[in-house]
Amino acid sequence: MAKMNMMPQFFAKTNRNKVPFIGVWIITIAILIFAYVSSDSSDAISFFILVGSVFWMISYIIAHIDVIVLRRRLPKAPRSFKVPGGILLPIIGILGTAYMVLNISTDPAEKYAIWGWTGGTFLILAVYSFFWIRYKMRMPVFKPVPLEKVMAMENDMFYVIRKRRGMWR
Repeated sequence: MAKMNMMPQFFAKTNRNKVPFIGVWIITIAILIFAYVSSDSSDAISFFILVGSVFWMISYIIAHIDVIVLRRRLPKAPRSFKVPGGILLPIIGILGTAYMVLNISTDPAEKYAIWGWTGGTFLILAVYSFFWIRYKMRMPVFKPVPLEKVMAMENDMFYVIRKRRGMWR
């Protein structure tokens, strides 16, 4: 994402093994801080694993919706993979994943806390994304990107040219 100017550039730095080491270190430090703060409580660790799971499942629901929308809006667009069964499998995926999110815990208080943390995380990421896209990438926030530009973004020269033209900040 840093390569595509969707995150700060320091995340794109790699070591000699081509590993984005700064992101790895940030995650490692965050895990260590969390382990220290939770006082090795397995309940806290299990809770945040469930929060991460719900976050991931909602991301999958969004991906399923994206597949349906893109196949409806751009049926002739080139693709490297075609979902078997057409729209049926993404709908089954959405329903199954939504069922898991809604039944993540048998304790209602824990369930609402999981949803609250997940919603808060999505809210923080949405605010960050809004400002990053609007002011850093200098693109309209809710306007679709043309397919030609998206396809061009897959080529490494796209970013080299943007840097040369001063469009990269």
